Amino acid sequence: MKFRRLWKSLLKNHTSSPVPSVALPQNHEWSPEGFRSLFRNCADVKMDKYDFGDVDSLQTVHLIYCEGLADIQQINEYVLPRLESMLHHSKPGIGFDKKLELTRVDQTGDLTTRVFSGQLIIYFSNLNALYALDIASPPHRSPSESNTEISIKGPKDGFVEELTTNVALIRKRLRTNSLCYEQFTIGKRSNSKVALLYIEDIIQPEIVKEAKTRLQHIDIDAIMGSSQLEKIISDYSFTLFPLLDYSGRPDYVADCLIHGRFAVIVEGAPNAIIGPANLTLLLKSPEDAYFPFYYATLGMFLRLVGLVISLLLPGFWIALSSFNVEQIPYPLLATISVSRIGLPMPGPMEAILMIFMFELFREAGERLPKAVGQTVSVVGGIVVGDAAIRAGLASTTLLVVAAVTAVSSFTLVNQSLVGSVSIIRFFVLICSSVLGMYGFILSTIAIVLYLSRLESFGVPYLAPLSPLTWKDFIAAVIRKPWNTINRRPEMLHTKDSTRRGDS
Repeated sequence: MKFRRLWKSLLKNHTSSPVPSVALPQNHEWSPEGFRSLFRNCADVKMDKYDFGDVDSLQTVHLIYCEGLADIQQINEYVLPRLESMLHHSKPGIGFDKKLELTRVDQTGDLTTRVFSGQLIIYFSNLNALYALDIASPPHRSPSESNTEISIKGPKDGFVEELTTNVALIRKRLRTNSLCYEQFTIGKRSNSKVALLYIEDIIQPEIVKEAKTRLQHIDIDAIMGSSQLEKIISDYSFTLFPLLDYSGRPDYVADCLIHGRFAVIVEGAPNAIIGPANLTLLLKSPEDAYFPFYYATLGMFLRLVGLVISLLLPGFWIALSSFNVEQIPYPLLATISVSRIGLPMPGPMEAILMIFMFELFREAGERLPKAVGQTVSVVGGIVVGDAAIRAGLASTTLLVVAAVTAVSSFTLVNQSLVGSVSIIRFFVLICSSVLGMYGFILSTIAIVLYLSRLESFGVPYLAPLSPLTWKDFIAAVIRKPWNTINRRPEMLHTKDSTRRGDS
């Protein structure tokens, strides 16, 4: 597998180091004052002191925990009674970790990480020993339907912000030990847990090795979401098109794993990153698996057409109506000429303004509350468009072109792809406004050439179209009936290429 130049230089010149922590000297003694100094600016970290035993054999224990992350009820109902029983009937220092499932803590960095993970730190003053007990109960929510991928006939359980819950949602769909789950800790300050999932006897080993290498060599202070990680582990740092897919539905992620891809889940993010990704994968909808093959094929075709229209239609229309008017039929040309009588702006400037206004309404609809966001984007576009026509600021034909372009972009599933299309649309429009049809063709060729050089973990971005693989291309565009699907995509070079149970 080819390494990108960025990763070559990273692996050659940089070795990631773990979070720096201070190891305790052999004669170091903890103290309550030291704990208070360590967490002096953390008002949510509590330290409670308890005395067990009688006056002759008094045992002092300090409990340190983070309020809101630890289960206080477990401390009162389980930990304190067990500690009292142990310290009354056992010799101090013998078998504590076995009787209460405690883990010894020997480093300052380990101490802070455990406290802010919701664990309870128990300090025995007489022994000068620290132990940790996992009673974490961070804020969480139950699995619910994904807001970005509406399920019509599919399951309603979507990913949440808990890593273990998300992995369990995939585990219950793939009950096999070949589903591998590897965990990484990324971020020197956030210490975020990141899960890498793949099916060992299906996925190409080089892809897994490359994914592990990129995750292990991430050097950053904090990871706040999957979008940051997606850009970090992509083959190219600066690219207009997303090189990895994402999904908030565990059923779709499980299906991608079966096909020979991997998934990366970040703690705190309600979605999973899927790779390797190509353009046809970004156009697929999770609902395609739950509809008849002919309807799913029609949906895929409409999304392909929607991608082309939303990307090229405004530029093509301006090149045709402003430079190559001889190619337009006379009845349509007459309609265009009548609609442009009295307009103060030239066609290219008008098109840029109208497309910009539709993008403005779309952005406003995304930022507003869900109940009114879609209403504002649709109704606002209609009202402003009608007002622009009545005021003589825009033509009816160009308003139709802008509206069709906006509606076509709504067919795309991946929102990162929608943003990329919006930016490149302006590039095509500007080239067409300056050079006419020549600029339109030149910009289209430039986009195709740019896409042809992109790769995602060694898989060409335009695969299976370039390089052409007929079986994969037909399978990507036409959803065959389930009883005829018996092979995995050849472009992924899977270890197990068949989908039969006896293979």
